[in-house]
Amino acid sequence: MVARKAELRRIARARREAIPQAQRIEAAFALAEHVADDLSFDAVDVVGAYLPIGSEIDPRPVMTALSDRRLRLAAPAIVDGELEFRELLRDGELVAQGLGTVAPGAGARILQPDVLLVPLLAFDRRCARIGYGRGFYDRAIARLLVPKPRLLTIGLAFDAQEVDEVPSEPHDRFLDRILTESGVRVPSASACPP
Repeated sequence: MVARKAELRRIARARREAIPQAQRIEAAFALAEHVADDLSFDAVDVVGAYLPIGSEIDPRPVMTALSDRRLRLAAPAIVDGELEFRELLRDGELVAQGLGTVAPGAGARILQPDVLLVPLLAFDRRCARIGYGRGFYDRAIARLLVPKPRLLTIGLAFDAQEVDEVPSEPHDRFLDRILTESGVRVPSASACPP
C-alpha cells in the first residue's frame, strides 16, 4: 500500500505540474465562480482554506469570493505536528511554517471551520483523496468532526488530478465534494465506502 501510494503521488504531482500557467489561473477563477453560486455556503460562518504551495490549485480567488459573502476565513498553522486553524485577515501577519507554507501568526484567533477546503494531489469518483503523505488533513478532519459533526469537506483540484482509484486505508478520510474548474463532484452512493 505504501509503494502504491508513493507511486500515485509521483504520477499525480507530475500531472499537476504539467498544467500550463494560463490554465491554472483560469481554473482558480472558475472555482470562485462555482463557489459564488453555491448556496450551501449561506449557512456557515467559518471556512478553513489553505494557502497554496507549489503547483496546487490557487484557492485565493475562492477565499475572496467567500470573504465578499462576509464569511470568516481560517488558514492552517502547523502546531506540534497538527493543523490549527487561525483566522486569516487581510492585514494579518503571515509566518513561515516550513514545508513551503505560511500561516497566520501565533496571535491570530483560533477558529473551528464549518467548511474545510482541502488541497490534494489526486482524487477519484468516490471523493477519496491522496495528499502528501503526512496525514495532516486526515487527522484535522477527524478532530474537527467532534465539535462540528456537520463539517463539510471540499477538495480543490484541477480536472487533470482525477484518477481511476485512490488506494485507501481505514484512517484515510473521504471528502464530501471535490470542486474543479468544471464544477462540483459529489460521490455516488455506490462509489462511497461503507
